[in-house]
Amino acid sequence: MLWKVLIVGMGNVLMADDGLGVWALYELDRKYRHRDGVCLLEVGTSILSYIAEIGKAENLIAIDAITAGNHPGTIYRISFDYTDTADYQYFARNCHGASLHEAMALSRELTGLPSKAFIYGIEPLAIKEGFYISQVVKTSLNRLLDIVQRDVDAILRKE
Repeated sequence: MLWKVLIVGMGNVLMADDGLGVWALYELDRKYRHRDGVCLLEVGTSILSYIAEIGKAENLIAIDAITAGNHPGTIYRISFDYTDTADYQYFARNCHGASLHEAMALSRELTGLPSKAFIYGIEPLAIKEGFYISQVVKTSLNRLLDIVQRDVDAILRKE
């Protein structure tokens, strides 16, 4: 089965703001759980374990904490397709053991998919032991969810 959109929630919920991708996925599940063409997947910190699923999606949406040196709560939206010549070095190093870019590249080698990818993230305040999201990230997460939903709905309208 091919999906129009695969939404993956990344991160470790036991490390405070690092788990924001997983928390976002739980919220998005309420809207898209029964929607044809959409798959939601909690990958946590093991993105390479989900190569087969990534290879079944026309569009990949990944949500994760992104540490890029800006103010905590800063929202990021990075979109690319595979005609881009973007520098993916940013994605090459992360605390998940393998990068999202590596997983997407391997998937594309195997199946040719995904055709497009969208990475959404928020600059974390706290990456330390704790089962919580900081208030500044929680506020940004609400805005990020609106952006992700708008983009998913736009992709689905193109069907």
